Amino acid sequence: MIRLGSTNALFFRANLALSMVSVALQTVLLVTVWRAVYSGHGQVAGINEADAVSYAVIAMLLWHIALPWQLSSIPDRVREGTVATDLIRPIGVVGQSLLQAVGATVGAIPGVMVGLAVAFAFGGLEPPASTGALGGFLLTAALGWSIAAMLNIAVSMVAFWTTDTRGPFYIYRAVASFASGALIPLWFMPTWLRPLLDALPFGLQVFAPLQLWHGQEPIGRLWAVLATQLAWLAAAAAIVALVSWRALRKVVINGG
Repeated sequence: MIRLGSTNALFFRANLALSMVSVALQTVLLVTVWRAVYSGHGQVAGINEADAVSYAVIAMLLWHIALPWQLSSIPDRVREGTVATDLIRPIGVVGQSLLQAVGATVGAIPGVMVGLAVAFAFGGLEPPASTGALGGFLLTAALGWSIAAMLNIAVSMVAFWTTDTRGPFYIYRAVASFASGALIPLWFMPTWLRPLLDALPFGLQVFAPLQLWHGQEPIGRLWAVLATQLAWLAAAAAIVALVSWRALRKVVINGG
């Protein structure tokens, strides 16, 4: 399933090339725009220009992996009826989708590498604050991806109730992109809004790992961040289990 997911992402060479070009252009635009925003300002909310630019680039690359344009293959397979074959496989529908998501992430690596190379060339990439910060970033980014993957599957299962999932997907993507800090770092959010955003799981997918990368979050709090991520991962898994149980009760195959 992992191999199928990566093959699907890498097979269409034109799409792969366009994706890499898109990531490169986004990187250049982010570096240019954030530098323009900081023009004439030393720091904003205690964050300097170099950290803000680097944050914007890495956040975009993390979100490129965690929230792809297609949440999973479930909507297409439900619409085409091929989900009937998935139901008789040794691995369940959720397991198949999760493993394919791992493969799709592998397929997104070329685009991420291009983005990093362009950011480095334009001087828009700051190194991690320390070795410990890098280790904390990798751990929290991996758990953040896991939370995102589970929530992606839960949203994609709306396909069992409606054949058109674009509406729920667009709403979910807009909320998740904003609340995760992928569009605007949560450093710059109003003080009255931060508690609400901190209570949601999305900030754990992008903002928390990048705080560690830039040394904004004390490394001593790493265990608290990991514990919160594990709790949300368990909650997301429970949501997926509940939704999948309800969804599979809606399946009708050959009148059965």
